Amino acid sequence: IWTGIIIYIGIIYLTLPVMRPVLRFLYSSVGRDVLGSVVNVVLLLVAVGVVVLAVRRGIVSILLVALPLAVTAFFVYHLERPEERVHFLEYGILGFFVLKATGMNRRAVWPAIMFVVFAGSLDEFIQLLLPNRVGDMRDVVMNAVGGALGMWTGLVGKRDEPGGRSS
Repeated sequence: IWTGIIIYIGIIYLTLPVMRPVLRFLYSSVGRDVLGSVVNVVLLLVAVGVVVLAVRRGIVSILLVALPLAVTAFFVYHLERPEERVHFLEYGILGFFVLKATGMNRRAVWPAIMFVVFAGSLDEFIQLLLPNRVGDMRDVVMNAVGGALGMWTGLVGKRDEPGGRSS
């Protein structure tokens, strides 16, 4: 799983120099509002999938899912650009897989969060070095929150599996 994580992070970093022109093309061809709506629909589908998983797991999981979904909704609502929402989702995916690679239990959460924060910080540092990008501490926090919510989802999903109680 670590090989997949490294490849995933590599793809994130390697696409940094080309994403601004790609976004400009998408904005000019489909428009910022349409692109934003597409990203919102993807995020909504992910949220619905998480809720369906929680409902299948029972009331405790529903309650455990409500908090991260509320945090996600708050963050997504305050993100102005569609690419910020995509970053939120991609670091959520990264957080889920890093936690899975580190043991999918509560003891693994802090090392996994530190890994995701480091990856998000390096992402923003690389952007500082690129002429067409801007690194921002707010984005580091966004990446970390997205990663933490991905981990939370993984822990909630594992919680009610046979032998899945987190230690």
